[in-house]
Amino acid sequence: MDLEKVGKRLTLARHVDIVSSNFKPLDRSELADDYNERGISYFNIQKYPEAIKEFTKAIKILDNEPDFYYNRGLAYYSMKMLEQAVKDYKKAIELYPEHADYHNALGSVYEDMGNLEEALKAFNRAIELEGDVPDYYYNRGNVYWKMQRFQDALADYTKAVQLNSQDPIFLYRRHELLAYMGKYGEAARDMLEIIKLTPGVPAYYVDAADLFIKAGMRESAIEVLEEGIRAYPDSKELRDKYESLSEKQV
Repeated sequence: MDLEKVGKRLTLARHVDIVSSNFKPLDRSELADDYNERGISYFNIQKYPEAIKEFTKAIKILDNEPDFYYNRGLAYYSMKMLEQAVKDYKKAIELYPEHADYHNALGSVYEDMGNLEEALKAFNRAIELEGDVPDYYYNRGNVYWKMQRFQDALADYTKAVQLNSQDPIFLYRRHELLAYMGKYGEAARDMLEIIKLTPGVPAYYVDAADLFIKAGMRESAIEVLEEGIRAYPDSKELRDKYESLSEKQV
């Protein structure tokens, strides 16, 4: 499971390692933090069962810390144990209802479960609490698309792009929706921006050219292919596409 979808990262708590030589934990809170830290370490190397065990130890010691439930929920989510993830996210929200990340994470699980209405409610709440996080709009846009609310999805992807115009993920998703809606010229222009952000992918020039062709903008298609060939003169894909288009023009 790609945790970029969830939008945020695990909450890290740095404390002295209790397994070091003669160190003794000062209190239960510090001991719980240490188990949480261990869980994060396991999580980061994708040892999710071990991470769950450590987060559970932390919860048994300190059962009113919402981050512990959130972290364990992320581990369950990564193992596609969605019901358990929902339970932990809801507990985190119960303990700290004003934390936008928790609602965003809950929405992601509901989306994967196909419960789009609940996913939408969760993403709406995340955006109400913190309206300047592009990931939340991106995630809600995905739900709107699945609900065939295309204009709402487009508005959310556009908002995500406005909040972070340097992340090609948001532009790429918007370009996909624009193409799906038959707005090929706009989709092609998004692809040109993606090319600027992610150099080294000759296929993107071909994709942009194909979109311009669908939009009836053949000259623009030729121009983008010529630009691609200048950047990647050894690309057979680009040259083949350019020759094919030139032959059709003749």
